[in-house]
Order: sequence, then structure tokens, then C-alpha cells
Amino acid sequence: MPEKAKEAQAGMEARWYRTLGSKIWYFFNSLKLTLFVLISLAVVSIFGTVVEQNAPVEQYVTQYGEQWTKYILYTRLNDMYHAWWFLAFLAALALNIIVCTFERFPPKWKSLLDHKPEKKFDSGLIDKFSHRETVTLNASSDAVKDRLLKFFKKKKYGVVSMGTKGDYYFYAWKGRIGRLGSDVTHISLLLILAGAIVGSYAGYKDFFAVNVGGTVSVPQAEFKLRLDKFWIDYYDSGQIKQYNSVLTVVEDGKDVMEKQIWVNEPLFYKGIRFYQSSYGQSWNRIQEAQISMKLKGKEGLEAPVTVKWGELTSLPGSKYSVKLVGYTGDFAYDEDTNTVFSKSAEATNPAIKVEVYDGGKEVSTPWLFVKYPGIFPAIPNSDTDLVFTGYIPVMYSGISVNKDPGTNIVWLGTSVMGLGFILAFFVYHRRIWVHVRETGKSTEVKMGGTINKNNFVFEKELKDITESLTSD
Repeated sequence: MPEKAKEAQAGMEARWYRTLGSKIWYFFNSLKLTLFVLISLAVVSIFGTVVEQNAPVEQYVTQYGEQWTKYILYTRLNDMYHAWWFLAFLAALALNIIVCTFERFPPKWKSLLDHKPEKKFDSGLIDKFSHRETVTLNASSDAVKDRLLKFFKKKKYGVVSMGTKGDYYFYAWKGRIGRLGSDVTHISLLLILAGAIVGSYAGYKDFFAVNVGGTVSVPQAEFKLRLDKFWIDYYDSGQIKQYNSVLTVVEDGKDVMEKQIWVNEPLFYKGIRFYQSSYGQSWNRIQEAQISMKLKGKEGLEAPVTVKWGELTSLPGSKYSVKLVGYTGDFAYDEDTNTVFSKSAEATNPAIKVEVYDGGKEVSTPWLFVKYPGIFPAIPNSDTDLVFTGYIPVMYSGISVNKDPGTNIVWLGTSVMGLGFILAFFVYHRRIWVHVRETGKSTEVKMGGTINKNNFVFEKELKDITESLTSD
């Protein structure tokens, strides 16, 4: 063959993707690269777990100090899963998987398609197999042939037979698709990576606390969420068993969906999941308060009066009435802005704000404290004071919000991975060659073959063939 023709033929046989650059190709086809990327992702994921993601800068300063906070922000450990270097690791892993698949899949696929022998094989091939059996039968070659075909059909083997009377050759195969298990697993990994990236950029996570009866707007959505009810279930021992919320989806002013949620049982609506994640007493609202009057020159307090939120309530035996208009769980006052706020979500120093009316005239708007009764006169220039003695809190439910459009892709990838594992670990590619030859009044059967995994299964399979031939 002329030299140019040989070169042209070699070029035709070369795989097109290797023309992109053999060095780059083999770099991404490296097992060392796979191990490096996987170990690196495992290490940085530890940092992503230890360092809270997307927290306020002040929190990092408080927890780690200013110098370490600078490093955290510079390296984007505070938002690691969106950092360019983390995405570079994912891209390297994806390219590694793609290249490995392209490198191994085409020849594997070709061998699966071209598995049948074009002509009878040399019987000496059987002697080279480590798994082989030889048996001599007192039966005709045609009878042995029928028994073999019956066995292969029963075991769902594909089979081709060749030869003439007295000298037959058989080639049988089963489980070819099992050799594609690793390739299917590679595809599943790509799907999972794609789903993670889509979810990271097109999705979001959020949290809000909503009081019973309250309504909140859902981020990046055209509907709202209302908390209709909250309660806690207890074990007989008094320990908390479960906390529950009844949520209603409000869209275009109408209630369109209602569901009771608890831990691990979320509400799902229009691609957004709402999880029950926490609960507690509201720090800025209560259902009602108990207020008692204290009369000047008289010991003790008058009978308490229940005052509901926002309702004007008369105080028996007096000319006054009060309205409950404010509450803070942990009272604090900012002198610069002249505002009252709660220092924490805990009811450490509860206080209420009331409006006091004399007839229809407002005379004062004092703050009353449970821990410090009478610290400030509630009604100026009066022999009557007000004491805050107790309250019924409004419970809030902490709802975690998660929108992840990549979830379905990840689930698809997980399903494909399961299929890949089944093919890789439970489907064995078996190939069996059999030579049946009459030798006078008896028939000699030589058989052997290969299996891609689980030699024990293959040895048993050959023995089963032998038993099927020797049994009457």
C-alpha cells in the first residue's frame, strides 16, 4: 500500500476528538486528575460546612475576627458554592467524566455490536480459557445440540450455532449491557453536577418567621403564605414529639391551597418548598395581656383585666379604659433614634405599650414592665396606676424556603446512577464457546468462556450446562 494511502487510512481510524490536542485530552483522561478533584472537593466542602454560608459580615467578624474575615471574604468561603474556584473544580470533574466516557465508550460499544463470530471458531480457543469443562456423553451430536439450545433458551442466552452433522460449534452470550454500567454511572454524575449548578444559580434559600394569623410575601413568587395555626404535640413524658403549622397559599387574594406541615413534611407549591424549621414566641406581638389597677393608699392590686390586642377595654370601677398597642420581648431603647426594640427573640424583659383613655380622651401611652412594675407612672397626676401582670403570647413558626429548579435533574441523575450500579454490579457479561464433536459411539463436548466479573457465578453456570447435558 502506498505511504500516502497508509497515512490517510490512519487518519480515518483516528478518533476525531483527539485532534483537539493529545496533551489536553490525556490530561483530562487522567485518573490522577479524578482523585485530585474529588479530594479537593471533599476538603473544601468541610470548610463550606464549618463556615456558615451567606451570613452577615458582622457575624464573621464576631466569630473569627477582622483578619480571618478578610480571608474568608477574599476567598469567598462565605459563598463557597458560587465561588469561581469551586465552579472550576466542578467543571474539571465534568470534563474528566466526559473525556473518560468518550475514551472508553466507543471501543466498548463496537465490541458489543461485533460480538458474533463470522465463522466457526478454532476449538483450540476453548483450551486457553481458565473457565472450561469437558464431558463425554453417550448420545448423538444432534441430541446434544438440542439440549444445548434448550438450555441457552431457558437461561435467556443469545446463541448462534454453526457446523455440520457430527461437528457443531456454538457461541452464546448474556448480559452484554452490563458492560455499560460505568458509562451510565458517568452520565448520572454529569446530570447530578448539572442539577447542582442549575439549583445554585436559578434557585435560592430563605427563612422567615410568621405569627399565627400573619401573612408574608414569598420571595420571587406572586403569592403569599398565611399561618393559620401552630401547635406542639408532646409525648407522655412531656418531651416535644412534633411541632406543626397549618399554612395557606394566598394567590390573587384567594386561598388556593392549605396544608399541615411538620419537620420533614414540607408544603410544595409552584416549584418552592416550605419547611417547618423552628418555632417560638413572637417578640413583637401578643394575643392578650393581664393588667391590674393599683390604687394609691390601698394595699395589693385590683382583680386583673384581660386586654386583647388592639381592642379598647374598660377598667372596672374606674373612668379609664386601655388599648394594647405594642409589645417587645426583650425591651431596649435607642436614644439616638428614640425607638424601642427587642434586643433578642427571647422574652427576657417583656414589656407592653398601652394607650390610656379618660372617657374618649387619650391621656398617656406608657410602657409597662412585668419585671419592674410601677417604675414609671402609667397615668400622670392620678391616684391610679397600672401594673402588667401577665400575658398570652402569639406563637410564630419559623419557615425555611427553598426553591431549587435543579432538584428534578438531580433526582433524574440519582435514578440513572441506580441503574448504572445495577448494570455494573449485578449484570454480568458472559460469553460461552462450545464444541460438540462425535467420536465414534459417544459425543465429546468442550465448553469454556469468560465473564467480566464474579467468576463464581460463571463456574456454576458451566456446571449447570454440564448437568443439563448429563441428566436424563
